[in-house]
Amino acid sequence: MKPDYPYALTFARYRELMEKDFARLLELTRSADAAARIPACPDWDVEQLVRHTALVYLQKAETIRTGAKPQGRWVPEDILQLGPAEILETCYQRITGEFDAHDPSDPAESWVTEDQTVGFWIRRLTHETSIHRYDLEAALGDPQPVETELAVDGIDEVLTVMFERGRSAGTDSGPAEVTGHLILESGGASWSVHLLPHDVEISADAAGSSPDASISGEPNDILLWLWGREPLPIQAGDAGLAAELRRRLAATT
Repeated sequence: MKPDYPYALTFARYRELMEKDFARLLELTRSADAAARIPACPDWDVEQLVRHTALVYLQKAETIRTGAKPQGRWVPEDILQLGPAEILETCYQRITGEFDAHDPSDPAESWVTEDQTVGFWIRRLTHETSIHRYDLEAALGDPQPVETELAVDGIDEVLTVMFERGRSAGTDSGPAEVTGHLILESGGASWSVHLLPHDVEISADAAGSSPDASISGEPNDILLWLWGREPLPIQAGDAGLAAELRRRLAATT
């Protein structure tokens, strides 16, 4: 990874946490009712969530292997015919095989111009796995929190990579409804978010700021709120800014 991600973990730690969350995801996939609904994504059932996660793994494995994001009908038919647990395990083996075969600094296409590396995808897919592990547990009534260190890094990732850089990659949240300055504080870290009429500016240093509103809470709680999984943590000031941040996040992630 080339940009300065201030709360990034080591690649060994990302791989360890990804393996742990994947093991839980696979375990639950094998035992869950495939038709159970996903609370945060009511249009999805367990099988759809699992297949989505599997194909994200496979797409990124192909991106690393070939040097470009696959296009067209690229998923082999024999993989599509696999059951939920089988496709999840097969595609996870593909992406971890690519991770094992490369250094994190090796080139790999991504939407972040300054970070075209395999390490980008190690970080991104660790977060992807943790959120969808949580989703599956929530569908079964027993959601467990994201590891604290991963949640702090995850807050930074959703704000600065998925949201801020995602907008520059061509996504659009539509006309601004509310503008202003919002501070998020969690786990000893803080983020300054300026919601502008047609843009957003995010900084990992909110020292000395005088925001219009603030949000604070445990890292897991703020991360899951940012991803639309749980209610808004503690807030102060203009409540409309928190709602506007979530609206723009939902439109661009």
